[in-house]
Amino acid sequence: MKKKKKGKKIKIIFISIFVLALISFSFLYFINDNRSNNIIFNMTKDLSASISNIISIPYNKINVNNSDLSKEINKDYEKQIEELKKVLELNSTMSDKTLINAKVVKRSTNYWYNIVTIDKGKLDGVTKDLAVINSSGLIGKIIKVNNHSSDVKLLTSKNNNYISAVFYIGDNPYYGLIEEYDIKQNKLYLKNVIGDFNEDEIKNINVTTSGLSDSFSSGLLIGKITSLIKETYGISNTIVITPSANFNDIKIVTVVGDKK
Repeated sequence: MKKKKKGKKIKIIFISIFVLALISFSFLYFINDNRSNNIIFNMTKDLSASISNIISIPYNKINVNNSDLSKEINKDYEKQIEELKKVLELNSTMSDKTLINAKVVKRSTNYWYNIVTIDKGKLDGVTKDLAVINSSGLIGKIIKVNNHSSDVKLLTSKNNNYISAVFYIGDNPYYGLIEEYDIKQNKLYLKNVIGDFNEDEIKNINVTTSGLSDSFSSGLLIGKITSLIKETYGISNTIVITPSANFNDIKIVTVVGDKK
């Protein structure tokens, strides 16, 4: 009996060490989103997405004794439910698009404004370069696709996105490229816009994706115009935009593609 108990203890210790090693190994890979894509890295992300979904099931049923903690958890779930309702309402108005709803399962504190990981991937129909939105508007595009997870490069990324965008004055379209985000001001910059504009005339006009120079669907809301910067010699303009999405609170998203 003693030998059996000792054998069980050794097994438990061995399994515990293995699990801790796996978690530590996964953590080392996850803290740096800029690592090159390899098989282990992709498997780790897929595993993280799967574990997140599995854990969320029993977690939802836990009876939390601490009232303050319980209130905070309930608030978070209420926000997620409201966000999901808005996303589903938005989905119903986009019947001409291919839509894949997903949940954000990872966001590195080191790259908070650069990349998020969602729990849908190749086997769910996600492909590289598709646009990603939430209920408020465009948040970014797919840059890496694994079997069960994908990485989304945010509009707020330090690396330029070069997204083709458009706004209308009457029936006239004006095009430009979104090339920069100002974190302190929470502003996007639409550059190389040709036209003679009055700043008051264009304030609060919606800016959307044009669908011209990338794989994005057209007509996805990016934000509203807040001001105008006239370039030297008056050849082109930079349009300053306030994003419609809140990039500090991204939980439920939708990957958008055109129906074939």
